[in-house]
Amino acid sequence: MAPDSESPIVDVTGPGAGRRLLAGLVGFEVLLYGAVSLLLAAAAVLVLIGTVHELVHGIAAGSSAVGTAVNVLDRVLLTLIIAELVYTLRFVLRTHEIAVEPFLFIGLIAVVRRILIVTAQFERPPAGGHALTNLLFELGLLGFLALSLSLAVYFVRRGRATEAT
Repeated sequence: MAPDSESPIVDVTGPGAGRRLLAGLVGFEVLLYGAVSLLLAAAAVLVLIGTVHELVHGIAAGSSAVGTAVNVLDRVLLTLIIAELVYTLRFVLRTHEIAVEPFLFIGLIAVVRRILIVTAQFERPPAGGHALTNLLFELGLLGFLALSLSLAVYFVRRGRATEAT
C-alpha cells in the first residue's frame, strides 16, 4: 500500500487497523484534553474562592490596602492565565492545531503578574544592597521579556494578516 500524502500515519497493519488506531488516538486525545480542562476549571474556581477569602480576611484583619490589592490582582491574573489555557485547549480540540498566539498571551500575562509582585516588594524595601540590585535586575529582565512577547504577538498577527491576503 502506498503512503497517503495527506495522512500522517502510514497504514502498515492492514486497511482498517490503521484507521481504528488513529480514531482511538484521537479519542484518547479528546479525553485527555477534556480531563485537563476540567482540572483547570477546578483550579480556577479554587483560585477565585481563595481570592474572595483572602480579600475578606484582609479587610477584617485591617491589613495594608496595597498588599491586599496586590494579592487580589495577582490572583485575578492567575485566573486569567488559567482561562487562557482553557481557551487554548478548546481551540486545539476544535481545530486540531496548536496556535502560538494564545501561549504568547499567557506568557505576557505571567510576566505582568510577576512585574506586579516585584513592584509590590518595593513597598517593603530589602535591607541589603544585593537584594535591591536583584529586584531591579529582575524588573529590567521582566520589562525586556514583556517587550519581546509583545513584539512576538505583533509579528504573529502581522504574519497571519499577510497570509490572508
